[in-house]
Formats: sequence, structure tokens, C-alpha cells
Amino acid sequence: MKIRKILATIMLVTCTCTVVAQNPDTTAGKKTYFVSKPGTLVSMLTEDEANSITHLTLTGKLNAIDFKHLRDEFKNLQVLDISNASISTYAGKSGTYPDRFYIYPPNCVPAYAFCQQTNDSTFTGKTTLRKVILSEKIKNIEDAAFKGCANLKICQLRKKTAPNLLTEALADSITAIFVPLGSSDSYRAKKHWDTFAVIEGEPMEAFVQVGLMGSLASELVEAGLQPKDVNFLTVEGKLDAADFTLIRDYMPNLVAVNLSKCNAVAIPEYTFTQKKYLLRIQLPQGLKSIGQRAFSGCGRLCGTLELPAGVTAIEYGAFMGCDNLRYVVATGNKITTLGDNLFGEDGRNKLIYKRD
Repeated sequence: MKIRKILATIMLVTCTCTVVAQNPDTTAGKKTYFVSKPGTLVSMLTEDEANSITHLTLTGKLNAIDFKHLRDEFKNLQVLDISNASISTYAGKSGTYPDRFYIYPPNCVPAYAFCQQTNDSTFTGKTTLRKVILSEKIKNIEDAAFKGCANLKICQLRKKTAPNLLTEALADSITAIFVPLGSSDSYRAKKHWDTFAVIEGEPMEAFVQVGLMGSLASELVEAGLQPKDVNFLTVEGKLDAADFTLIRDYMPNLVAVNLSKCNAVAIPEYTFTQKKYLLRIQLPQGLKSIGQRAFSGCGRLCGTLELPAGVTAIEYGAFMGCDNLRYVVATGNKITTLGDNLFGEDGRNKLIYKRD
């Protein structure tokens, strides 16, 4: 089997499984620019060129003017790497702060860097942005820098000591933080960082198409991936008990899981128990049952989890300890089995039924 790790698509005439280890920084829309003078980024390319970029690497010197252009233009920007750029001081009205003169300190991600005030005095974030890589020189991530960036899944920092994280700079229920090896304790001990999923190393995405049940482990390893290193997992095709055991016992660092296009009709008991970094999961469309304590202890699982319409059973303590989970929404009317303590003995009942 021929496999290339960096966004390689495996093309096999006869195969039972496809694995793509994804580094989301490599696409046709990837561009790199050196900015020699702060505030001049926008002069280096046309509007059409800016809007064609999905993955942008900047080196050299930036300031708040550049961040304003990155925020308000670059309509399709998904990944921004400024890990080898410095941020210069700027004082004036042309930066990111809404409608006022402001002094922007050096090597700080500016206030409102990717959050824009709308006409009705509300704020909206840059929703295309899903990954940002920050320099080891960063001192602060300023107020509301990434407020409203609803799809910012990854903030990767090169700095071993945690920078200051100011008010509403990041959303802990959306963004996973990736830091250098050996530095996670520094981040967890720093004010405001302690509520985030902080993971050491490079973020790893794996897309797996499984044709033979029980082969998830072998195919990941053959692709050069250790299960423990996978953070973002998408599986399509056939899964069996052995595959779910792999997920349960050997994939502790999962941040997001998409099983929506796999054949599974049951989430076995304890499958996701104590996955301390898990923020999001999409369940199989044909799902019928969720085993006991399947998600217990997933304290960072957040938002609203929508159950497929065919679910008939949710067993004991399935969501025990999922304190950040807002609701579990039953989209069908087929649930006949509800175990005790679904959300823990002292937890409120978060199960609601969606009415047509």
C-alpha cells in the first residue's frame, strides 16, 4: 500500500481501507509572503489573490493594520501561520479595535484581531478560520482576538511558556490548544488556559475509509500513524467491536470524532469514557443504541449533541460527568429504553425531544 502522509490520497485498485493522514496546511490555496514593513501586507496582492488564499504563511513584520486586512478581506482564509513573524507596535485608528484610537503593544495578537463589530453593535468572528499557528515571541492574545470564530478548531503555539490570554480571546468549548512537548503544565497552570483542552505536539487528522471490519488499528499503523497521536478522526465504512475497543483503549487524545458515515448501530459501553480532550462528536446516522457510560467523564464535550432518529436506547450513565454538554436532542420518537443517571446523580436532565 502506497501512503504519503501529507495530504496524500491513497489510490488503490483493490483495497479494503483508505487512510489519509491530514496536515491541513497543504492545499492549492496555500501561499507564503514575506512582509518587510509592518502594515503593507495588503499592498502585496490583489483582492482576487487575497480571496483565493485558504492557507497563508506570513513571515517578516506585521502590525494591527495587517490583522485588520486579514480579518476583513481574505474571504476564504482557513489556516494562518504567523509562527515566524513578529508583531510590531502600532498606534492609531487603522487597526482592529472598533472605531477608536488604540495603542497596540508589540508581539501581541491585537484586540479584535479576527472579530468585527457589525452595524447593530454586535460582534462577529471570522468563521472561515479554523487553524492559527502563533510565534514563540507572542506575549499576549488580546481582548476578543478570536471572539466569534466559531470554526477555529486549532490554536497552535510555538511558545513553551503560556502567553497571557485576555478576555474572550478564545473559546474553550471550540478551540483545542496544541503546545510544544513538555510545556502543557505551563499552560494548564496559567490563568484562563486551564479551561482548555491543552495537548502536546502537532495536531493530527486522520480520515479512514474502512471496508473490512476490525481493520482500523492495522490500517492506521500501516499508514505510519500511532492511534494515540490522532486528534481528529473521521471514519467511513464498517466498524465492529474491535474497532471501538481501539478507540476506547488506545486513542486518548481525541478532540473531534466524525462517525456519521460509518455503519455502526451501537456505541458500545465505555467507548469514550474519560476522553478528557473530546470536544465534538458526530454519531453514526444509523445509530440505535448508546451503551452504558459510553461518554462518561467527557468533561469537555460541549454544545448540543443531536441523536439520529433511529436511536431506541440510551443506557445507564451514558453522559455522566459531561458537565459542559448543553443538551442531548432526540430527533425521533423511538426511544424506549432510558437508563438511570444518564447525566449523573446530581446532573440535570439534558435530554430533550425535537418536535416537528
